[in-house]
Amino acid sequence: MNTALNYDQLEQFKEHSLALRLLRSQHFALLASFFHHAFIATNRRSIPYLELVSMLEQHLFNITDSYGEERYPKSARAYIDDWINAKGGYLRKYLPQQADEPECDLLPEVEKVLRWLEEIQGRQFVGTESRLKMLLELIGELVQGTSEDSEAKLRTLQARKAEIEQEIIAVELGQDSGFSDTQIRERLFLLANMSRQLLGDFRQVEANFRSLDKETRKTISLRGGHKGEVLDHIFSHQDVIDDSDEGQSFSAFFELLMTPQLRDSMRHNLQQLLNQEQGRILVQQDSLLSHLYSYLLEAGAKVHGTRQQITDQLRRYIQEQSQDNRRIIELIHEFEALSHQYNAEQPLALKAELTTLPGTQAAINAIFSRQLYQDKGSEHLNSQPELGDATDQVDLTPLLAISHIDELQLQRQISQCLLDNDGQTTLAQVIERYPLRYGLDELLTYIKLACEQVLPAHVDDAQEQTISWQPEPELTRTIQIPAITFIRSR
Repeated sequence: MNTALNYDQLEQFKEHSLALRLLRSQHFALLASFFHHAFIATNRRSIPYLELVSMLEQHLFNITDSYGEERYPKSARAYIDDWINAKGGYLRKYLPQQADEPECDLLPEVEKVLRWLEEIQGRQFVGTESRLKMLLELIGELVQGTSEDSEAKLRTLQARKAEIEQEIIAVELGQDSGFSDTQIRERLFLLANMSRQLLGDFRQVEANFRSLDKETRKTISLRGGHKGEVLDHIFSHQDVIDDSDEGQSFSAFFELLMTPQLRDSMRHNLQQLLNQEQGRILVQQDSLLSHLYSYLLEAGAKVHGTRQQITDQLRRYIQEQSQDNRRIIELIHEFEALSHQYNAEQPLALKAELTTLPGTQAAINAIFSRQLYQDKGSEHLNSQPELGDATDQVDLTPLLAISHIDELQLQRQISQCLLDNDGQTTLAQVIERYPLRYGLDELLTYIKLACEQVLPAHVDDAQEQTISWQPEPELTRTIQIPAITFIRSR
């Protein structure tokens, strides 16, 4: 790993770094304090957009109460939109799968700045012994894991075995005093710092997978050729993702995290550790360790879902290659390819073709070729309307007759048919015994009772029943509906 600081690289870093832009922002205090309060202090991976606006409103209210409203005159929603929509913004706004409200999340560079600010504020306790021991153990583990000398490995394991046996003897004799308060406090702080670093790394891992997902979709749009060639390229790229160091490390982490034995052991050990005096003191200052497993599970699930989107993109690509919409998909892909060629660093130059329309001409209104105005005059009706006899009475009863379906009566009819047919009857049998009096309205009421399960019923869409009724003596109406069978509940 090259740690040299090159002048040219630092010049580019100064111009393009999101972290430095946040530190140099005139709203640095507002940005850092709000992002730390909303995301870092509570360890929230993402926050719904409207909730984030509400949180900023409260944060601005607390600030303006002390410094006045002129310091931050814009609304909370306006600030959030600026931080999202600005070039290289600090927040990522996205719509989660199977959700209706967008959510916002910090970018990895912003979290690194906030962690750095926490670090330079100074820690309450700086321990060295535990980190030196961890360093020595890591060096020994690497030497043992990379060595091909079986005898050396055996000697190392025997030495470790001897140390464990001595510890067992000390415990049996009551000579093991355990860690001192200082050693316990040092290791607890080290454990909390390592946990924060691990949780912070997940945003970077998720961002890396999103970049791979973007490159995959860009490859699908730009790569011209047959579907087989594109899929071969994408699947080979997917193998590179899964086989990379980062992909293998995350897969091993997530598989280990989902192991029931590790989950139960981790929760039990953390609970036992935090119940001790030094653990209770730490929890009062920092509650991260008391929720460590749930935080790790939430962060790992988000990264796993992001990586799964790559597979979803491939599936959608395959489904789009049907004969019916092939031309539409080709046009869409051509448009996507053109959009990828646009360089976001340069302003869009409008061409003349975008602002002109071919074949336009002036519409001439030949007003002088019209005739002069002529008064049409008024028209008179010579005939008188024939009025009917006012004494004639019109029967409006058919217009006012409204059919009322008694659902209770229909339920009683169904129950009677169930009794007569050993607890099972079809709708056709019910109507055959009790003919429809109100036609389609009554039939729909039967279907409503079946769909709402007022009486237990089975609707079979694969089979059909034919229902007939006579609204008039010489008129028969027939309808086919799914087979409905009523069943008596026991």
